[in-house]
Amino acid sequence: MEKQHMNFVKSLSVSTIVVSLILAVTGCSSAPEVVNPYNPEPKMASLRASTGDNPTKMHFLVFGDSKGSPEFKNVLKRADALNPQFNITTADLVKTGGGEKGILDYQRLDQQGGWFMRKYPMWPTVGNHEEAGGEDAINNFTNFFSMEKAMYSFEYGNAKFIALPWPKMSEDETKLSWLEDELKSANGKHIFIYKHRPHYTVGSKKYKDVEGLESKTTRLYDKYKVKAVFSGHDHIYYRTKRNDTHYIISAGAGASIYKLKRVKDALANDVYYGMRTKKEIMTGAALYKFHAADGTITDIAKPMYYVVSVKIDGDKVSIEMIDAKTGKVWDKAEI
Repeated sequence: MEKQHMNFVKSLSVSTIVVSLILAVTGCSSAPEVVNPYNPEPKMASLRASTGDNPTKMHFLVFGDSKGSPEFKNVLKRADALNPQFNITTADLVKTGGGEKGILDYQRLDQQGGWFMRKYPMWPTVGNHEEAGGEDAINNFTNFFSMEKAMYSFEYGNAKFIALPWPKMSEDETKLSWLEDELKSANGKHIFIYKHRPHYTVGSKKYKDVEGLESKTTRLYDKYKVKAVFSGHDHIYYRTKRNDTHYIISAGAGASIYKLKRVKDALANDVYYGMRTKKEIMTGAALYKFHAADGTITDIAKPMYYVVSVKIDGDKVSIEMIDAKTGKVWDKAEI
């Protein structure tokens, strides 16, 4: 089956990506079934069938910003060892989404992560790199994952998950209206947002690249009691709580780790990891550091790539930030 799928990937045209398996049924007169192995819904349907419609316990992972890095393989190995029920991504799994480069990047994603995406449901979202490369970029994304839209929602058990697009939501009233309708319909479930553009950061990205501070979007999160907003883009780890909403940057799936240039914007008890600034490094400090909630700073000599693990048990939601190489838990909290 995997060999068949790779033959399809290698024969992609420049104008479109169609990653499909055509499974011939021996001795059957009906038409062959066309299946996309990377669409998460069939695997979620199997999960629902095994757990029932309303499980109150679940385990999922959050990761993003791999961009074809060879480190992504190690991240997926750790993710596999954690045995999640499903995964959500914070985007930038490719360097370029459109044009000839996009074709090659989706081939690379297939080669690196195809086995993982066939084993576990993986719910994707769109980042600036998925949008880059030409007008066909979004079509390439939706075709690769066999999804109709890049902005969508799904529910599992006592939780609702909402995927938002790369452009700033607060500047689009139509999308804001859609988001509010989705939030209204959660009916008391835990609500999780996942997107690429972060709202708050202590990394290197300027505010023109992120949502900025309080906005129409964040006010909706507060109004409808969103539990957590997961994002990527700034290649660091960051966990902060603003009003009653937790904001978590999970952007350590393999791409180069960015500098912590905006730590002045951190609040007390914020947790973050990233590369030190040039000024700090000049003093002889280690290249990377982890800042814990109690203010303790741990030096890290080499870049650390990671996944975020989320577990729900009834009303309780707990998260862990886990080193992909060693399995060490660096951050652990109930949110």
